[in-house]
Order: sequence, then C-alpha cells, then structure tokens
Amino acid sequence: GVSTIDSLLHFVLNLGQLFTEGYTLFSIGNLTPLFKQVWPQCWSTYQVCDENWIAAQTYLQILGIIIGQIGVGFEGDWIGRKAGLVQDALIMFLGLVMLTAMWGTSLNGWVICYGWSLFIYGFGVGGEYPMTSSTAMEYKAKGGSAAINQRDDKLHRGRNVVLAFLMQGWGQMFNQVVLIVLLLIFHGGGNPPYGKVSAQWTFRVQFGIMALMTLWLAYYRFYRMHYSSAALKKSKKHARVNQSGYDVQSLKLVFNHFGGRIIATAGTWFANDFAFYGNKLFQSTFIKVLYPNSKGVMTGWLWNLVNIA
Repeated sequence: GVSTIDSLLHFVLNLGQLFTEGYTLFSIGNLTPLFKQVWPQCWSTYQVCDENWIAAQTYLQILGIIIGQIGVGFEGDWIGRKAGLVQDALIMFLGLVMLTAMWGTSLNGWVICYGWSLFIYGFGVGGEYPMTSSTAMEYKAKGGSAAINQRDDKLHRGRNVVLAFLMQGWGQMFNQVVLIVLLLIFHGGGNPPYGKVSAQWTFRVQFGIMALMTLWLAYYRFYRMHYSSAALKKSKKHARVNQSGYDVQSLKLVFNHFGGRIIATAGTWFANDFAFYGNKLFQSTFIKVLYPNSKGVMTGWLWNLVNIA
C-alpha cells in the first residue's frame, strides 16, 4: 500500500545520500587527466601554477571530510539527525555551486578556488558518514505487524549500513558515464587535442547536474523524510539527567562492555578507507602507469569504468 511505497522511497533516499558523494568526490581523479591535457602549463609543468596548490586539491577535501565527520557526528547526536542531514545537503549544494562556477583572474587563482571549493564540499561529505550510517541503522520499516518489523529492523541493520555505503560505487559509475557522454557531446569525440571551452562545459555541467540533485535531497530531508530518532529527541527533552551519551559514565560503560568491538570496527574501517580513498583519488595516476602510451583521456576513463564495475 501507500505506507509500503513510502517506506521503500525513504530507504532508497537514505541509500542515495552517499550516491551523490561518490559521484562528486571521486570525479576529481577523473578530471585531473583532462586538466593536464588542456592546461599543461598549470597541471603538468607548473609554469603558471603553484605545485603545492595542485596537490592541495586532494588533501583539502580529505581535511574537510575529517572535520565534517567529527563536527557533524557530535552535532547529530546532540541536536538531531534531521539538523545534521539537512545541513550536510545544503553544505554539499554550496560546494557544488562553487565547483560549477569556480573561476580566477589567473590559472593559479582558479586552482586555489578549486581547492577551497573541494574543502567546503568535503566538510558536507564528512558529515554524511556518521549521519548516513546512523540513519540507516535506526531505520524502522512501516506497514505490517509491529513484531515482524521489529525483528526485520534488528536483523537487517548491518545490511542497511552496508547498502548505504555501497551506493558510493554506483555514484562513481554514474559520474564516469556522465563525463564520457559530456566530452563526446561538447568536444565532438574522444580524441585530443581538447579545447578549453569544451573542457569547461564538460566539468562544469557534470558538477551542476549533481548540484540540482543535492538541492532536491535537502528539500526531501527537511519536508518529507521521517526520522526514527524523534522518540529519542523527545525523551531527552523531558529527561532530568544527561542522556546525550557523552558524559564520562556513559562512555566508560560503553568501552568497558564494547571496547574491543569499537577498536576492531574503527581499525578495519581505517584499513579499508586508507586503501579505498588512496586508490580512488589517484586512480588516473595508476591507470597512466599501466597504459603510459595512451593519448587523450578516453582510454583511462574507459578502463576506470571497467574498474568501477
């Protein structure tokens, strides 16, 4: 019925939170070969651009992600999931608008604008991780009997979290397909040399597409999305004692009973992300080593599409 469709839509939207992040974040590695072809004096020989600012595009977004993870993680627990999720979507939208419209009076100025735009977008992305995983784990199905729903919620919490992060891969694939199609449209083919105008249309339109989707996501989160944390928020409002979970006693109890699991979980996420982000952000460099004689960006993009699949 209607309630089942609404629950399915809510769950799909919850999974889509990291779809937008995967699309934009990992487009940086895809765009680097194109920028090197069109503006070699900036991206390859560093004649007119500061090499440190070229490198900063990668680590500024990582720095933004780390700050967002910590800041929005605490905010989501204290203020609420809705505030954190809506804020994340709006910050990501702002970052995408900046990425779509970024410019400078010189190529180096444009590179600096690019780096700080990625930092702002990265802050929103960082907040998505704690908010998305928490929302996926807390999600409660609607329709059917309460006993069956409660059992399904408990059995599938881990699956919901994994599916949410799986959407990163679909976002990467969609981005690579969009880039290939846009280059074929604006350049008229995939072979070099690439014009500055066609390159700008390609990367700006691919950022703009996701900006519109992210703005719609912010609308949905604010006006349509149902949050399972509402009961906890109501309980905190009427409680006489601290229920934030961040008091010393609560943290001590958590680590006494689940310290080993917390360390194991955090450690495996660290090991996974260390390889995952390293490979994805520098994938164009790896593919260039494997195929050093390839000309243009299409060979690398097509092999990257195979890699993502």
